[in-house]
Amino acid sequence: MKAKSERLTVLSDAEQEALYGLPDFDDAQRLEFLALTDTECALASSRPGLHAQVYCVLQIGYFKAKQSFFRFDWDEVDDDGAFVLNHYFHDEAFDRKPITKHEHYAQRGQIAELFGYRLWTADFLAQLGQQATLTARRDATPGFVAAELIVWLNEHKVIRPGYTTLQELVSETLSAERRRVGGLLAEAMNDAARAALAQLLVRDDTLSQLAALKQDAKDFGWRQMIREREKRALLEPLHRIAKGLLPKLGVSQQNLLYYASLASFYTVHDLRTLKADQTRLYLLCYAWQRYRQLSDNLVDAMAYHMKKLEEESSAGAQKLFVAEQVRRQPDTPQVG
Repeated sequence: MKAKSERLTVLSDAEQEALYGLPDFDDAQRLEFLALTDTECALASSRPGLHAQVYCVLQIGYFKAKQSFFRFDWDEVDDDGAFVLNHYFHDEAFDRKPITKHEHYAQRGQIAELFGYRLWTADFLAQLGQQATLTARRDATPGFVAAELIVWLNEHKVIRPGYTTLQELVSETLSAERRRVGGLLAEAMNDAARAALAQLLVRDDTLSQLAALKQDAKDFGWRQMIREREKRALLEPLHRIAKGLLPKLGVSQQNLLYYASLASFYTVHDLRTLKADQTRLYLLCYAWQRYRQLSDNLVDAMAYHMKKLEEESSAGAQKLFVAEQVRRQPDTPQVG
C-alpha cells in the first residue's frame, strides 16, 4: 500500500472536511438536525444508558447532516451534547462514559436501517469500480471521478467508504484507463509517429515554446503572429497524426483536453521519465489541442487586422470627402 503522502489527492481539503469532518453545528443547524421525530427519539431511547442515548441522538443528527457516521469524544461535541441534554433529557446528571465499539456499530446499523441506507462493505467495490470506470471514460480528472462516485453512493443510499478507500479506487481506475488507452495507442502508432512525438522532447526549450498558454502571443502584432504561424507549422505534422489516431482510442473530448493540459503541466524532464505510452498520449492530445488553438489565434488576428484596415480605410475616405467638400466651396468675397 502506498504511503499517505504518495496517494492521489482526489478531494481538496475543504471537500474532505465537508464529507468526512465531524459536523460543526451552529444554533440554527442544531435546531434543524438535532430535532428528532418520534421514530428517531424511540430509537435513541432504546439504547442502554444515558450516555448511549445521548450519543445516539448526536449520531442521528450528524447522519442527517452528512449521511455518514463518526467516532467522537465528548469534549469534541460539548455544545451539541449540552443541547441534547437540555432538550431531551432535562439536564439529567450526565456521566461522560466512553461508548464501546459494540455500541457504536450497533447504533450505526440501526440508524442506517431507519433511513433506508446500507452500510459500506467490500461487496460494493465491484459496483463502485464499474461506475468509476464509466466515469473515467468521460472525464479522468480525479476530483470529478470522486465526486461522481459520491453522487452514485448517495443515489443508491450506500454509506460512503473512508477517504483512503476512495483514493485507492480512483487511483486504480485512472491507472487502468491510462493503460487501456496506452495499449490502444501502442497498437495504432507506427515508428514514424513515435519519432515525431519524441522530437518534442529532444531539447528542453522545444516543448515550452509550444505548451503553455502563458507563451501565447501577447498581441496581434505581425511579429507575434509570425511566431504563432511558425509554431503552427511545427505542429502540423503531429496534428495530422493525432487526427488519424485519436478516434481509435475512444478518448472523450473532455479527456482529450485533460491529457493535453498534463503535457503543459509536466516539465520536459517529467515527460521523459513517465511511461512512454503515457507521455505519447499526453503529447498527442497536446498536439491536437495546441494546433487548433494556434489556428484560432491566427484567424482572430486576421479578423482583427481586417477590421482595423476597414476602420482606417473608412477614416481615410471620410477625411478625403471632407477635404473635397472644402475645396469645392466658393471663395468668400472680401468686403472693402
